Amino acid sequence: MEIYDNFLSEYQFKNFDTQIVNSAHFPWYYNDRVVIENDGYQFTHGIFDLHVGGVVSSMFPLFTPLLEKLKVKNLVRIKLNLNPKTFFHRGTGWHVDYSLNDPFPHTKTAVFYLNTNNGWTSFKKGGRVKSKSNRIVIFDSSSKHQGVTCTDDNRRIIVNFNYDI
Repeated sequence: MEIYDNFLSEYQFKNFDTQIVNSAHFPWYYNDRVVIENDGYQFTHGIFDLHVGGVVSSMFPLFTPLLEKLKVKNLVRIKLNLNPKTFFHRGTGWHVDYSLNDPFPHTKTAVFYLNTNNGWTSFKKGGRVKSKSNRIVIFDSSSKHQGVTCTDDNRRIIVNFNYDI
């Protein structure tokens, strides 16, 4: 697992803050499940998904600096997740993003945090990464992980990447 703070320049990160985090017009889509085995809900926005043909959002160009910095060669998916505030911290369910039988195999998963809050990402084999804006954690795609909701902000917003380098 690799963790980097201030992953993007201040200017590059400001674009995410303006166009997503603090935008009253960014389209979020309700999902009544976070993970198949879980009964929670979240809001998502797909940016890219190879399973449905590639780019699925006009916001894709905003992610170019991240893709370049991650040295992505084969992109499988980019997805934004917004988990609303909960009264107590709540795990969203242990998972890997895709099974080993996925038609688009990949070796890397990255979680990029768009806002600072007291939520985190937990790893089943141990460890947690706190939600801090402009922080990224990169890990092996076979690592079971889960998001944990925040209690101190109205929402926890992350970007999830699945790719190969």
